[in-house]
Amino acid sequence: MSNSQTHTNSLVQADSDALSKDLSKAQPSVQDSEGNTYRTVAIGDQIWLAENLRSTKFQDGSAINTAFIPEDDENMLLTYGRLYNWYDVVDERNICPVGWRVATDADWQALEKTIGMANADLNKEGWRGDNDLAITLKEAQPDSWFKNFDKSQVNKYNFAARPAGVKWHNFYITQGMYTEFWTSTEATDKKAYNRTLVYPWWNSHKGEINRVRISKDYMFSVRCIKI
Repeated sequence: MSNSQTHTNSLVQADSDALSKDLSKAQPSVQDSEGNTYRTVAIGDQIWLAENLRSTKFQDGSAINTAFIPEDDENMLLTYGRLYNWYDVVDERNICPVGWRVATDADWQALEKTIGMANADLNKEGWRGDNDLAITLKEAQPDSWFKNFDKSQVNKYNFAARPAGVKWHNFYITQGMYTEFWTSTEATDKKAYNRTLVYPWWNSHKGEINRVRISKDYMFSVRCIKI
């Protein structure tokens, strides 16, 4: 791991530990079929999980094929949840708790509109959003050498996004540096839409939200939305 990644990881984790105490106060919760409990949060007209999914079973009790913990480290489970490929995300057996489903691209666009993204940006692909709106969804955002962030805006909506990174084939990458969320919306036969948030000091897109089409084989974090 590089020195810059280690530095970013430690800053994000320190801020996350402090903010987790606030998140636990009086937030409604829901359980999945395995008994994992998740905080929930209302943002606009939507109700979201305020944590990454941790389930290893579909609603019918059958095993999910992916559901990997970052770095295969059990100590990271509660912090980062599990990583899933898109095929598990859209399996009709449903990986979310009963009464919930994986958020669609349209669900994410509704969320983005609620937190202040311009209508003209909602359907664009690539990095979008002004006024550092991405930090309002992040549990933590360290300042960088080039930019200080308004801490009153960090995690404004208690969405508490954390940088769990990615699994690609047998490799774990970008843990502590990137948050990648699947949507359940297919883009092409081989790609689907996702959302990305970034944290490293050297990345200039820390205040923006990325919307792209990406290979369905990647394993990303998942957020569920109440039906």
